[in-house]
Amino acid sequence: MAPSSFGCNLIQTIEILLIRKRKGFWSLPKGKLKANEPPRKAIVREVYEETKVIAEVIDLIGSIDYLINGPQGTQRKLVDYYLLRAIKGRARPTGGREQIVAAKWVPLAEAIERIQRPRLRAVVRAAQSWFSC
Repeated sequence: MAPSSFGCNLIQTIEILLIRKRKGFWSLPKGKLKANEPPRKAIVREVYEETKVIAEVIDLIGSIDYLINGPQGTQRKLVDYYLLRAIKGRARPTGGREQIVAAKWVPLAEAIERIQRPRLRAVVRAAQSWFSC
C-alpha cells in the first residue's frame, strides 16, 4: 500500500563548521588522504586535526573539480565533500601547518555569506538541501 501522506521533521537551526585560515578566508575543513586511507576515515581525521571536533560521516554531498597552480605547475584537484554529524568536542582552531586561526559553528545561511568561493557555497547549498522538505 502506498503512503497517503508524508511528514517532515523541522529543524530550527542547522549550523556548519567553518575554518578561517591565516590568509583571512573562511572555508570548509578538508585535507589529503594518507596512503591506503579510505576517504570517509580521512575526512573524520582531518576535521579532528583542524578543529578538534569528533564527527561521523552521514553521506557524500558532492565533489568539486578545479585547477590549481603550484610548484609543479597547473594540477587538477578533485575534492569530495561529506555531510558529517558532530559527536563530541568544542570547535577550536589548531593553527599548525594549515595555519587555521578560527573554527566556528555558523548557521547555514550565514555560512553561505561568509564563504567567498562560489564552488564552496554550492557545497553548503547542497548540504542545506538535506534539511529541506
